[in-house]
Amino acid sequence: MTNLGKSAYFLGMKFTSSLEAMSLHHKKYASEVLRRFNMASCNPLVTLVELKAKIEKSIEKDVDVTLFKQIVGSLRYLCNSRLDICYGVGLISKLMDDPRKPHMVVAKRIMRYLQGTLEFGVLFPNKLQQESSMLI
Repeated sequence: MTNLGKSAYFLGMKFTSSLEAMSLHHKKYASEVLRRFNMASCNPLVTLVELKAKIEKSIEKDVDVTLFKQIVGSLRYLCNSRLDICYGVGLISKLMDDPRKPHMVVAKRIMRYLQGTLEFGVLFPNKLQQESSMLI
């Protein structure tokens, strides 16, 4: 076993560290996913899922099942470092057996959200900061 030093990339995740904290993000992988599904130049969004959106089985037109499953699989892997997309990805994951056009619209909305939030990730502080005004 050898020590290769501090890790920078591991399974597509980038680790950056400083004296205060260590961060983890999938910016490069998310960019590749957007490029792969032709969403690299889409309009970014700041909200993940529409409020009161009904995501259920519908009778509308079928979509390419393989493409939908590839999108969902890529988004599920991004959930490792993007905790904010877990809810939306969970919604569309339930509909992978028979995807329809509204489900693909929701998947593309999640990718548009990713386009607007590529810099997001997980921050691991080195020390827990204690508030000076703690109630006793």
